[in-house]
Amino acid sequence: MKKTLAVVLCLALMMSALAIVPAVAEEAVHPVAYIMYADGAWANQFWMDGNEYPVKATTAEITGAGDYTVGLEFNEEAQGLAFTALGITDGEIKLPGYTIELKAIRVNGEAIAFEKGYTSSDNGVETRMNIYNEWVSEVPKDARSFDGKTDDAKPIIVDKELFASVKTVEIDFALHQFGVDTAYIMYADGSWANCFWMDGNEYPVKATTAKIDGFGDYTVGLEFNEEAQGLAFTALGIVNGEKTYPGAYIKINALRVNGEEIAFEKGYTSSDNGVETRMNIYNEWVGEVPADARSFDGKTDDAKPIIVDKELFAAVKSFEIDFSLLPVTDVAYIMYADASWANCFWMDGNEYPVKAATAEITGAGTYTVGLEFNEEAQGLAFTALGIVNGEKTFNGYFIDITEIKVNGEAIELGKGYTSSDNGIETRENIYNEWVGEIPADARRADGDLEGASAIIVDKEAFAAVKTVEITFNYIYGKPIEKDDAPMTQEEADALKQAGFNAYIAVQGKDTYVFRNNWDEANYGKENAEFFNRLTGWDAENNAVDYGGSFVDAEIKGDGEYTVSFTTGDMGMGETKDYNMLYVSTDIPSKLVKDGFLTIDNVKVKFGSGATQEYTEVNTEGDYAAVKIIDTYNQAAAPSIVWSIPGANETVAITFTVSGW
Repeated sequence: MKKTLAVVLCLALMMSALAIVPAVAEEAVHPVAYIMYADGAWANQFWMDGNEYPVKATTAEITGAGDYTVGLEFNEEAQGLAFTALGITDGEIKLPGYTIELKAIRVNGEAIAFEKGYTSSDNGVETRMNIYNEWVSEVPKDARSFDGKTDDAKPIIVDKELFASVKTVEIDFALHQFGVDTAYIMYADGSWANCFWMDGNEYPVKATTAKIDGFGDYTVGLEFNEEAQGLAFTALGIVNGEKTYPGAYIKINALRVNGEEIAFEKGYTSSDNGVETRMNIYNEWVGEVPADARSFDGKTDDAKPIIVDKELFAAVKSFEIDFSLLPVTDVAYIMYADASWANCFWMDGNEYPVKAATAEITGAGTYTVGLEFNEEAQGLAFTALGIVNGEKTFNGYFIDITEIKVNGEAIELGKGYTSSDNGIETRENIYNEWVGEIPADARRADGDLEGASAIIVDKEAFAAVKTVEITFNYIYGKPIEKDDAPMTQEEADALKQAGFNAYIAVQGKDTYVFRNNWDEANYGKENAEFFNRLTGWDAENNAVDYGGSFVDAEIKGDGEYTVSFTTGDMGMGETKDYNMLYVSTDIPSKLVKDGFLTIDNVKVKFGSGATQEYTEVNTEGDYAAVKIIDTYNQAAAPSIVWSIPGANETVAITFTVSGW
């Protein structure tokens, strides 16, 4: 009896720790759904671990979204219930973000009642839905639901008394890649008399909502009992869209008032509360496009919160919206520069002597990208695999390069890592000798960064290159949680007490004559030889001292500061344009984002030219930067007319700091 009790207690502890890890045969291509089960005495059980149990299990191979049935038939009647759940082996890896919707539970062939459960994972590998789990007292943080709501979900969704004597158990369920949600029109006329909100209340209007069950085209509408007079507010909403379709985009295709199509401008997709997705159509309470705004075409600078003329809503009997819900996508490509920087490719819209094969990224999966040079690329200065907006579109995902072919032949690969230089683009460096050590944001799917490097190929394999082809796995990773907690006044004061510094950063477009930002690993402040001069390159890629001098600024309080560079006798060589021109500071971005310091009143002066004004403070990275030109990460300032300095000429940037 003691031995039996000890076994039961051990099993109970195992369940409370939620540490059941299925052992799946390595040759399994698809995840497998099954029922985990333990009766009251833990005598009749089933776990997908390869062991024999006194039960016949009906499992289901999961090939994607759809309807499935799983079951158990016990050799002898199972008595009582200790635990049961629906499990999907490898679901979190092969089907990341999918959700389970229970359709029916049958005990001994009879359907039984059940409440709403939730989808989660105990180990980051297996997907499950608890059906009866009394060791879970509250819904876990990683819980998700097909309808975007988990506040009404439970870990015990059946009455255990219905399992008093069980010969068979069956579960019908649907697996959703995307959630099931509802789209509708929010509306308030000029007097706020004719309104509609998706809040369960009655309104003097017939609302046509749309069941959102995947990406595609939908129509929603309102038909008022009496004509709505004027317009105070309207928007298109998707009730739990930020949960059911995170990051998705709304694209308006048509607006009709009283059956007639009306003109509209470009809007943006956003959320007011992190739950409901919306597109404002007429919202005069929004003064500017919010920080979380996103658009189907990747641009929000031309989007607005008011996209219609309110005069067209003077007398409204009906209002309809046709729209598309579009998935998150991105673009993968190869960044490349041969030894002479003559054969290059960067995803910046410029023309290069190469045919690039990019890949549309739609989520986890295997992709191939390539380059075919017009003439053989000679040697290698740099190459990496990039996902253009990966840190935003697929935050936390991992790149795993599995093969690189040069001129059609696979070459040997070392161990790489996934990271980002700017908090926007995701990359895996392939050959980058400017990275001296693994950056703080480096990550790998297996968690093992030991021996990882920014150089994973032998550059000799790139001596003469006509084609390069890279195949890689894009692997789901949990979104990286950033510390968004506001900085306290005490923390801000402590940082400001030490003071800060500002430096000018510059790079010519054609000659690459440069002074890098202060914290760059190889040519920043720690390398005085390069940081204290302008540096260029000769035809053999050797560093050339272009001379020049710099004025940096020590920031100790409120005031106006100036940084500048003055060329030497060689100027900046033959270049006629900039890749970079900005102020590189060691002011933590959080100080600026949280409002404890303000950088503004930026003025730029090129030689003897007129002083020009433009403020663009970038806080994407760890430190704030005043961007004038940075073609690697953004377009040049539209209002600045710049010029490349000649010999012994000065470029100066002046700005104001306040908040001390």
